[in-house]
Amino acid sequence: MAIKDPVVPSFGPKGKIKTYLWSTDSKGNLIKVEMNTAKKSFATLGHNDRVALDTYLISSGKMPSDSLRKTLWNSIIDGAVAQYKTGKQSTPWDVLGIMQSQTPGQIANTQYTAYDQSSADATLNIVAKNIGFDTTQLSDADRKSFADAISTEAKNSGKVTQKVTSTGGTETIVTPTTFDAKVFAENWLWSKVNLPDAAKLPTKAIASLGDVKKILRNNGIDYLGPAEVNKLAVDLAAGKTNIQALNAQYRPDAIKNYPQLAQRLQDNPDLTVMDLAQPAVAAIAKWLEIDPTKIDLTNPYLDKYLRPDGITGKQSTPSMADFITTLKNSPDAEKTSWAIDGARSAATGLARAMGFGI
Repeated sequence: MAIKDPVVPSFGPKGKIKTYLWSTDSKGNLIKVEMNTAKKSFATLGHNDRVALDTYLISSGKMPSDSLRKTLWNSIIDGAVAQYKTGKQSTPWDVLGIMQSQTPGQIANTQYTAYDQSSADATLNIVAKNIGFDTTQLSDADRKSFADAISTEAKNSGKVTQKVTSTGGTETIVTPTTFDAKVFAENWLWSKVNLPDAAKLPTKAIASLGDVKKILRNNGIDYLGPAEVNKLAVDLAAGKTNIQALNAQYRPDAIKNYPQLAQRLQDNPDLTVMDLAQPAVAAIAKWLEIDPTKIDLTNPYLDKYLRPDGITGKQSTPSMADFITTLKNSPDAEKTSWAIDGARSAATGLARAMGFGI
């Protein structure tokens, strides 16, 4: 809100003392405003100001209307006056911020109702904040499209219509009240996600991206492009799928690529190829002295162990004893501390046996 600083006397008509509060002018400067003037400024509030009021109302379980907005505005002004009297320089928007911080920040009312642009924008902003969607990616046209869509959907839910029957009578048809503003707004926002650009994913999807990549990596799935992987993360964040479903979705490919593990993957539907490979991973980590978190299915030793003849699947995996022997005799083992210590001990023993005083 920006109110020009009026030049008013300290006393009104008949010597009545006026009440003041702090506000800001059009340049953001702190100014003193008379209470009644501030309350009357409700009629000139801009769109963003009304969206701020609607955000509080929706978070408080009340669907915005002009009467509720005006009542809220007057309460905010009263709060700013109270702050002024205690010597605090709190503007009406500071007061609203305090009030907003005491709400759950969620859409509390999902029942059938009508929306205008400001209440639609407030709904969109609340949901976008909750899922971490950057609303600067939305154009004015996008916001208008959302307002039209949510208003139509809300009106169609719980709608009562009269239908004339073939016998000349009337039949009342009631559309079930299934509209949920939060779910509707979430689905609309998810559809606007820029899939090719991971940096522009909502934070909720970014958090899911790691889970998706882990499932794909641990099942040896490497043929998906970035946009496809991001889409899976969005679906996971939006609740359209879950970890178990993703694992099941790519299990057929894992079975095809790792035929020696086919039966074990079928018997353990919640496990990945990497889960089943853990004994071999532990052996590689121990005998080649590699951080186990750095070992994945692309490791040549692990790949050769899991599928010794590739995807043909005719040659069974070696025993763990044979695999460890292979690791210990590999070129990479020569660089390990146990191999170096062993070579040093052998050299010392040989020198002593040859009569050198070591």
